[in-house]
Amino acid sequence: MTEEYNRLIGKRVKMQRISAKVSQTELAKELGVTQTHLSNIENGRAGLTIPNLIKLHQILECPISSFFWISKGKRKLITAAI
Repeated sequence: MTEEYNRLIGKRVKMQRISAKVSQTELAKELGVTQTHLSNIENGRAGLTIPNLIKLHQILECPISSFFWISKGKRKLITAAI
């Protein structure tokens, strides 16, 4: 299940980055990670830490919730099974 969440959140990170017209290299530098690590996040191969999630929200100037909404018909929040 975690892999699926990483993939969905990574896809949203990529969408927000592209929407903000920021390259992976630029965003990685501002985020303080390598471009390879950011690519891994965007492709769901690496998870996103809460501090980096907050940084992304600040850098890309988008709501944190934008990384958790999926759009299949109705808007639905990604939720984890606890």
